[in-house]
Amino acid sequence: MKRRTQSPWRFAIFSLPIRGLLLCLACLATASSPAAAKSWRIADFEDTITVEKDGSALVNERITLVFVGEWHGIHRTIPIEYPGPDGTNYELFLNITSVTDGSGNKLKYESSTSGGFRDLKIYIPDALDTTRTVEIAYRVRNGTRFFKDYDEFYWNVTGNDWPVPIDHVTAIVHFPASASGSLRAQAFTGVYGSTQRDATAGVNGSDAQFETNNPLPMRGGMTIDVYIPKGILSEPGALTKLLWFLGGNPVVFLPLVTFAVMFPLWWYKGRDPNAGMSVAPMYARSRGKGPGLHAQRLHFSSAPAERSMGQGTRPTRAGDAGKCLRQW
Repeated sequence: MKRRTQSPWRFAIFSLPIRGLLLCLACLATASSPAAAKSWRIADFEDTITVEKDGSALVNERITLVFVGEWHGIHRTIPIEYPGPDGTNYELFLNITSVTDGSGNKLKYESSTSGGFRDLKIYIPDALDTTRTVEIAYRVRNGTRFFKDYDEFYWNVTGNDWPVPIDHVTAIVHFPASASGSLRAQAFTGVYGSTQRDATAGVNGSDAQFETNNPLPMRGGMTIDVYIPKGILSEPGALTKLLWFLGGNPVVFLPLVTFAVMFPLWWYKGRDPNAGMSVAPMYARSRGKGPGLHAQRLHFSSAPAERSMGQGTRPTRAGDAGKCLRQW
């Protein structure tokens, strides 16, 4: 009996699905390899702050970034609006001094303000599988809050809008030498609104020092709070406070603008006549027309009314209203 030969096309057809599966596995392995992964994180966030006698603050942020893959820069989002008393806003007025790399070279950046945040779009050249350091320096005019019995420096060190974790955060705040031995400090960690205290806070002379105990999660941050007795800092005057309030609450200008527009309109167009002016009717004699002519005109003007009254109607008194209705 003759043996049947196997067609080579049969093996080729059955091997196609296997080849496709092997190709997919190879692609997945390549995509999951460290060389193809793209990510970044903040390895260290170091904040150095100097609070001056007038309550303003000089802030210097040193951020160490680890890039895996190719990147072009980062966004540093600084919160500048906080809730104030009676539904008002408390806005921080800050001026960017410099944005540099770890060697002091200037970095290109774009600044914008929206939704209560100052956003710095910072360009970082050659951010490919490397570690880079970015330093941001700025001054905050109203960084300290002044109350009746005490003053307070309340500061969100990192912000809460980083899309990546932060491995480690430290902050040191320098106060005037007269604050030595009278400061109290505390720190909060976690996402916005968290009361978690996974950080150490201490006072050394006129300095307040802070450090996280564990890495911060994505959207997590560290906020510090320092109590300052009265008399250490010079409280701004009433006019300065008013200007700060108006700058953070521009809606209060709306009534003023409305008044500025409407008052001139009322003054020139809408005012009532002079109250001392008589409102009695005043008549002037017509030139060239005697009393007889006026009487004749008055007689003619009243004649049509008299004629109409004589044609089926008559004047009535108040008590004759029912009779008139029946006659009509």
